[in-house]
Amino acid sequence: MRILSVIIMILLPAFAFAQPSERTLTLEESISAGINNSPELLAFTEQIALAQQRVGEARASIYPKIDFNFSASRIENDLPLVLSPSFESTYLPQGVGQFYATRFTLWQYLYAAGRYTNNLRLAETSLSQARGQSEIVRNRVVRDTAKAFYSLIAARQRLKAIDGAMNALRSADGQDVQKNLAILTEEKRRMLYDVARAQMTFLDMIGAELTAEVELSGDLACPEETYDVNKAIAWAFQFRPELRQTQFQETIDSLRVNLSMAERYPTITMGANYEWQGEQFPLAKTNLTATVNLNVPVFDGWAAWARIKQRKFQAREGKIRRSYMEDQVRREVREAYMDYNFWQETARALKDVQPSGDPLKTRDEAFARIDVLLRALHSKSDLDWATGRNLSPRTATD
Repeated sequence: MRILSVIIMILLPAFAFAQPSERTLTLEESISAGINNSPELLAFTEQIALAQQRVGEARASIYPKIDFNFSASRIENDLPLVLSPSFESTYLPQGVGQFYATRFTLWQYLYAAGRYTNNLRLAETSLSQARGQSEIVRNRVVRDTAKAFYSLIAARQRLKAIDGAMNALRSADGQDVQKNLAILTEEKRRMLYDVARAQMTFLDMIGAELTAEVELSGDLACPEETYDVNKAIAWAFQFRPELRQTQFQETIDSLRVNLSMAERYPTITMGANYEWQGEQFPLAKTNLTATVNLNVPVFDGWAAWARIKQRKFQAREGKIRRSYMEDQVRREVREAYMDYNFWQETARALKDVQPSGDPLKTRDEAFARIDVLLRALHSKSDLDWATGRNLSPRTATD
């Protein structure tokens, strides 16, 4: 019995933990969960970390390089030789015995026609581009999560309206009561399916288990914000990350043109070597060298000119894409503004509609009100997304 009691005490918390618990979520909590649990955003977090490391790698090219090399060789040479580059091109003298060499090497580009500074700027711009892409996905997650939140509330309210109509019919008299109850029973079956689908979509958006039970703290209310279409377009041009992405791409194309042109210019490198050699320690023979190297590209079959033209074509393509993106943003803002104003006015007009006493008409009126309010709230989310404003505040993981 004592063993059985111990087993029950161990398993009871596990069973209690496994039971589905109901959780109440607000719109802000739902959006935060959607942002924190979005697989696409988590993937972009890794891409941003990768881009940051590439910036560090590009910045390292600006600093001098210092190497240390030590080699110990057993030689039986009739003639002096130089080892392969895999062994740092170490010189080995003629003779038989042991030979040791220690070398410090320092080298630095004095002039590279902007290759390394442009590479650093390219890496930094790519980092900004990765952050902008993450912001694009984040804004879309905010919009879609808000839509899923209101869609689930609307589906549950439609189901509640059907239950109210069925309760009213059960207490009414008339020859069509049973017929109308049968109609509402079939509608309820379909509405239960719609609620289940809406709940699954919402749970998927916030990254929760699809079998979780949630309650939503919120209601369908007509949004009261007013907008000016010209200001909305100005906000979009200021806040939309898609437009900043085209600017980043133009900068990247310009930097690539500069890098291609830099291949036509000479490079100047400075280096120094200090070397100890000998057959036994301490190594008595020393070599000290300081070198300045000038490399001038002369002819490469016009490959550099072809690469320059390619980059210029890419830069022109980027400007065309930016113009197209600006037109698309204007259209998206105007469409969202038009939809928002229409459904806002329609929702306001429904406030003056007096409810009828007929249960089926009451159900239809409730459905119409829910649909209009849902469209108004969805159009509000679309307009916020189109302008890039009024989105959910950033979380600690952003």
